[in-house]
Amino acid sequence: MSRSAPLTIDPESPPFDRYKGLRWLAPERSGHEPNHRGRHDLFVARERHNPVNVLIKVTSKPGLVYEQDLDNEFRNLSTINDQLPHSPYFPFVHDQGRLADGRRFLVTSLFDEFPLATIIATEPEPAMLVRDLRIGIEIARALGALHGVGIVHVDLNPMNVLYRTGTDRPVIRIVDFESSYERRRHATGVPYNPPTTAGYSAPEVTHRPPDVRADVFSLSAVLCTLLAGYRRWPGTDIRGRVEAETALDADLKSALIRALDPSPDRRFDSIAQFEGALGDYLERIWPGRRW
Repeated sequence: MSRSAPLTIDPESPPFDRYKGLRWLAPERSGHEPNHRGRHDLFVARERHNPVNVLIKVTSKPGLVYEQDLDNEFRNLSTINDQLPHSPYFPFVHDQGRLADGRRFLVTSLFDEFPLATIIATEPEPAMLVRDLRIGIEIARALGALHGVGIVHVDLNPMNVLYRTGTDRPVIRIVDFESSYERRRHATGVPYNPPTTAGYSAPEVTHRPPDVRADVFSLSAVLCTLLAGYRRWPGTDIRGRVEAETALDADLKSALIRALDPSPDRRFDSIAQFEGALGDYLERIWPGRRW
């Protein structure tokens, strides 16, 4: 569908009449052309009486699975907003509900940053090693905050990590919480069948409740994509590709491969342990900094 095609929501009807400038999310922001073939349609707008930009996510059609995913995102983001009200890492929920035609919608923060995928090169860029490691460490800090409130993201990939260069450290945002797992809520029997991304989601999430080690796997996959210059979607055997990568230092490769182990019991036990391994390596190659 082209950007000039009609909108699939009515900007003059509630709740969208509260916004102005409503339009499709630009392809360079979303990583794909706007269309009806995905699970959701994405729009951006600005509140009429408040200088706040928002992201509007609408299920592409009525249906239980799509609704459950969007409801899961709403509930888990609500927990994050309640428990981490001042965190810069995660979106804030502005509104949610159901349209007259049955579709669900969710309105959240629209961040200025672009997906990490937009800076990934096709080939390795050794000169960017320090930048990439600092990005990985900052993502780990964000995940540590998330794990602290009992939520695992599960589907971390280069499209739902947003990034820009900051003054003192990278600016990182983590978005798209449809697949996220909240231990307290899901342990009570709430249905959980997350959409996942091949190569980035840990293999165990399709058949058992995930824990923090699933995000250890995903972060390593994202960092490997940055370091090794893989294309946006690396396929299902990213660990094998890392093992065959000759441009990575042996110590760094060892940490990445451990984090990518198919068995969660052989990975780092926490995101803090993985962050520590990355920080120790970065200190060895560029000493004297406070990571």
